[in-house]
Amino acid sequence: MSRIVECWYDFSSPFAYLGTTQIERVAAEHGGEVRWRPFFLGGLFTEIGTPLVPMAAFPEPKRAHAARELDRWSDWWGVELRWNSHFPLHTITALRLALVADDPRLVHRVMRAAWVDDEDVKDPAVLARCLADVGLDPALLERTQEPEVKAQLKAATDEAVARGVPGAPTFIVDDELYWGQDRLQFVARALDGDPVGKRHA
Repeated sequence: MSRIVECWYDFSSPFAYLGTTQIERVAAEHGGEVRWRPFFLGGLFTEIGTPLVPMAAFPEPKRAHAARELDRWSDWWGVELRWNSHFPLHTITALRLALVADDPRLVHRVMRAAWVDDEDVKDPAVLARCLADVGLDPALLERTQEPEVKAQLKAATDEAVARGVPGAPTFIVDDELYWGQDRLQFVARALDGDPVGKRHA
């Protein structure tokens, strides 16, 4: 039986974008399957006492280094990345849409809109185009205003808090959390059944 790696993400994070470009490959190479878990990162930050825009709270040397690291990692993974001029991004509608669609193609398309194409993913027209681009019905957008869908995103965010998710992306294999797109080698080991730093009873 394939191991499941949960990928907890929000479109608001460039680090989550980088992680989502690689997690399917890592899972496939190590006999795993990805379960996509959208959640509202801002809501989690409020609950755990993290600044809503963590990089903005960094001192200037640390902020500059973090920006340089984004460039390094995008080059390392061989993917495009462009800082979004609409940052900080408002992603609640996009996250609800991801829950409604439940299709990884849409995850990748919206991530690209945010972190390659410099689009405002709060804009319904952008989201409708993302849906159409991956062969999904733009009418799905209407469902993002349904109370049940709003409650589903709230429940997902509450679950992330309860399970100790510290940020995005977070990957979970067998209840072990790996925070950050730079922890994918740990995810690979966990999928192989030999997690790094395995806790011993």
